[in-house]
Amino acid sequence: MELDRALELAVLASWEDLVEPGDTCCVRVEYEKQPDSPLSSVAVWTVTNRGYETLVCSYSISPSDSASGSFEGLSIQFTNSYGSKTLADSLGFVMRNQNSFSRPTDRSIHGLVQVDCPSKENRSEAASWNRSIRAEFAGIVWN
Repeated sequence: MELDRALELAVLASWEDLVEPGDTCCVRVEYEKQPDSPLSSVAVWTVTNRGYETLVCSYSISPSDSASGSFEGLSIQFTNSYGSKTLADSLGFVMRNQNSFSRPTDRSIHGLVQVDCPSKENRSEAASWNRSIRAEFAGIVWN
């Protein structure tokens, strides 16, 4: 699976925590992609149809941990009254397993995933993906 798709599924799985019913907006995930280097952070934003952006959260790995390949320094910071255990768990899964995902091959160092209002099929697929990663979480103990 491509990294961008995993980030999209993380957002779709937590859509109800991020977007009020009836709101017309999209959710954007930004990250910096350096060739042959692990991601050090991702930022999640909501964007209204008029272009107003609100930071939902940032998820990061402390610099010393990302260089060594250790993922014990992961942290998530929700802002602007947002909070989502589903998003936190999903992003944690993606960040801890990022080497399992392929990355886009374009030359830009700026990764961007825009997620529009999901269909029932999109939400169903994301819920299924989320259940599978939760099952994987059940067998892992993190400090």
